[in-house]
Amino acid sequence: MEEIYYREIDWKKTGRNLEELRRTNQNLRRYVCWRLKYDAENCAGDCENCRDEIDNLISQKELSQVFYLDNESRIVNWESGRSKPTISDLLYYADICKVDLVKDILRFVE
Repeated sequence: MEEIYYREIDWKKTGRNLEELRRTNQNLRRYVCWRLKYDAENCAGDCENCRDEIDNLISQKELSQVFYLDNESRIVNWESGRSKPTISDLLYYADICKVDLVKDILRFVE
């Protein structure tokens, strides 16, 4: 039988990955734009033909609204590694960004 090694998550490195996704992931930008405008009834849901410019940067506050959080402090804490997102939050984040959770978000202690 092959030995399976315990892997410990490095939350600071993982937080930096979450911040990098917030700053650069086009899928996240589109989703946040759609979600916030759709909730305000200002979006038809057709990102490819939208006349509005998508923001170049999603703020922590905007992302917290998509995660239905009271304020952006949890996003700030995730990105700094001060607190750990739940597995549900990480799965949601990966789904929105269309990335692999283990490959593209989580980083492990080496």
